[in-house]
Parts: sequence; C-alpha cells; structure tokens
Amino acid sequence: MHIEINRSTVTLARDGLLAVRDGAGTRIVCHSGRLWITQEGDVKDAIIGPFDVFTVRKSGLTIVTALQSSSLTLTEPDAQETGEAQSRRDLRLDAESVTCG
Repeated sequence: MHIEINRSTVTLARDGLLAVRDGAGTRIVCHSGRLWITQEGDVKDAIIGPFDVFTVRKSGLTIVTALQSSSLTLTEPDAQETGEAQSRRDLRLDAESVTCG
C-alpha cells in the first residue's frame, strides 16, 4: 500500500513502527513520547522527544520506532522549496560549465 500525504499526524503505540521510503526532506515532528529514527545507509541514528524536529536526509528507507506511546507529524518537503533548491543547483552547474578563453 502506498499512501501519499502532504501532512499527517500519527499515533504509535510503544514499539510501533512507521516506514518512510524515499522521504528525503520529510520533516518528523514529535509531539509526545520518544522516537528512534534510523535511515538506510546512515550509521548515526536519532532519538527525538516532544517538540523535537528531525529532517530525513537520505532517499532510502527510514524507520521510525516509538520507544513509548508517541504522537508525531510527518510533513512532506515543500514543492516550491524543492524547486528553488533545484534552481540553485542548476545555476551552480551553469556557472561551473562557463569557461573563460
């Protein structure tokens, strides 16, 4: 099953799991409880508590585990923000491709 969201609040029971696939840029906000976050290809995990925010940095699989009953919000990256970042990358690539004679 694939669920598309722009913003969603989720409650996880203790030891509950949430998988985020290819979620680079997704923000995870912990409202209550404690969350253990691990990203595929990253040796450093994160543990966040109430009012902490974690931004997914990797495109692979991210697992969110509730260390205790927890409430969290997932927010997808802003499409405009992504477009602006792409424009900055394009400008940088254009500047790098310029050669002086």
